[in-house]
Amino acid sequence: MTSVRLTLFFGALWAASGLLAPARAHAQVIQTEREYRGSPQHFAFELKFGPYKPDIDSEFPAASMRHPYQDFFGSGRKLMTTMEFDWEIIRHIGTVAVGLGVGYFKETGHNLNASTLAVTQDTSTLRLLPFSLSAIYRFDLAYERLRIPLVPYGKLGFDYVYWTVNNGNGEVPNDPTGGSGQGGTLGWHATVGLSLVLDIFDQSAANQFDEEMGINHTNLFFEFTHLDASGLGSSNRLHVGDTTWNAGIMFEF
Repeated sequence: MTSVRLTLFFGALWAASGLLAPARAHAQVIQTEREYRGSPQHFAFELKFGPYKPDIDSEFPAASMRHPYQDFFGSGRKLMTTMEFDWEIIRHIGTVAVGLGVGYFKETGHNLNASTLAVTQDTSTLRLLPFSLSAIYRFDLAYERLRIPLVPYGKLGFDYVYWTVNNGNGEVPNDPTGGSGQGGTLGWHATVGLSLVLDIFDQSAANQFDEEMGINHTNLFFEFTHLDASGLGSSNRLHVGDTTWNAGIMFEF
C-alpha cells in the first residue's frame, strides 16, 4: 500500500513540474522581450572635450603684421569643455533631435609693455562661453536593426559666444572710445562625427543599466566641428570661432 502511495506522489510531482516548466519558459521569454525593448528613450546628454584656439587674429590682414591673440596667448591651443542636452523628437528612421549646448574656455597670457613690447609680469585672461542651438541627425538604423555599433551623425546650428577679457587686476578694461573687454558674437556651426555604441560589448550589463538607471545607450564619439563665430555679417565683432575636433561620451535616456 505504501509503495502505491509513493508512486502516486511522485507521479503528481512529475505532472506538476511538466505544467510549471512551460510557465517558467514563458515568463523568461516575457522578461527577455521586456529587457530588449528597454525603457522609453527621449533625450541625450553629451560631455565632450577638445583643443581650441579662437581665430581673433583672422580679423587682421596678414600684411598688417598684427597678431594680438598670438602675441598675448601664444600659438598653442587650450581645452574647450562642452555639455549638450538633446531632445530626440523622431526615432526609428534614424534619430532627429534638437540640442542645446554650452561650453567653457579660458586662456591666460602675459601682457606686453606698450613701448618696448617686452613681456611683463602682468597677465590678461580671455574667457569664452559658447552657447549653441543644433539640429541633429543620427543614422542609428544599422544599430537598431543589425546591431552594427557605429553611428554616424551630423549637426548644424546657430551660436552665441559670450566673451570677457580681464586685466591683471581681474577687471574688465574699457577705453575712452567706448570699447569694452566683454561682449558677444553670433555665429553658426557644422559638425560631423561617429559614435561607438558601448552596449554591444556587454548587452546584459547594458540592459541592467537601463532597468536601474533608465540609460538606454552609452556611446563614445569623435567629431569634427567648424564654428564660424564672426558676427553673421555684423561688423566690429570679435572673431572667436575655430575648426577643431572633440571627443566625449553620450548617454541616451
